[in-house]
Amino acid sequence: MTEIPDFKKAQAKALEVLDQFGYTTPPVDPVKIARDLGIRVFFADFKDEDDKISGFFFAEKNEIYVNKHEYPQRQTFTVAHELGHKFLHEDWLKSSNYQVLLREPSPSIAKDPKEKEADAFAAHLLVPKSMLDQYHKFASIEELAKLFMVSIPVIRTRLKFEYGK
Repeated sequence: MTEIPDFKKAQAKALEVLDQFGYTTPPVDPVKIARDLGIRVFFADFKDEDDKISGFFFAEKNEIYVNKHEYPQRQTFTVAHELGHKFLHEDWLKSSNYQVLLREPSPSIAKDPKEKEADAFAAHLLVPKSMLDQYHKFASIEELAKLFMVSIPVIRTRLKFEYGK
């Protein structure tokens, strides 16, 4: 049986975290959230083939490793994505089934429900509808990306999801 991503669960958890940490205006800082939760975040130099990895969660040590060569918006999304795994898939993170994926994995892995849920968590954490509502009518996509400190594709995805734009 194919597992189906639970996007509502991912969104609800992201909103719960935002509420817990008191975020009401952008930008949301997932590195600060992680560190406030006792999760250490490292910006590491991934070598050779590992350079195609954006980041990963090392559950045994409660650490997130992020590729320091990625652009800042990608790093921010990566930390938020890994937090999504922590909140939504902690048992899986600690299991032998967890694997570090390349930035652009094969199509079968890219469709993994856990990866989709972690992406949804990250998107809702970094660009929640309540904050997007305050700015989307008068700010350009580029301005929103700067305000929320995310990439333009993240803003486009959130606008399409929330408003059909």
